[in-house]
Amino acid sequence: MIAKSNNLTDSKIIPGRKIKVWSAPFSILVDKSQNTLTLKSDEEVIKVYIVSTGKNNSTPVGTYKITNKLVNPTWFKSGAVIPAGSTDNVLGTRWMGFDLAGYGIHGTTEPQNLGKQVTAGCVRLGNPDVEELYTIIPVGTEVTIVD
Repeated sequence: MIAKSNNLTDSKIIPGRKIKVWSAPFSILVDKSQNTLTLKSDEEVIKVYIVSTGKNNSTPVGTYKITNKLVNPTWFKSGAVIPAGSTDNVLGTRWMGFDLAGYGIHGTTEPQNLGKQVTAGCVRLGNPDVEELYTIIPVGTEVTIVD
């Protein structure tokens, strides 16, 4: 985030150079009716992403917290273990779990379904978008989901 905010091309920070450091807390608003995820910082909109949400209204409405973050997650589905990288693993490249077991924000192996209500209840982003969001938000980020 520091590199992006300051247009840095590498990870070196030169002594004496003034840089911006993001200190305001982030929050996320998921709007199921629009299939959008809005990243905010102190109520300022930082970015809006197109997402997929749950079919048959299965994405829970409420306020949650991100409790864990995983790179290339394994998917545990109905007793089956589907490894990262498998075409059957719908979680994509990142997982950010809620404090509601089994629910979270993750990538997808089906980017053609973004903008639709097709998931089992989670919020899906395209892999490039979920990777970007993953680098920005810390564990503890508040996620509000509305109809």
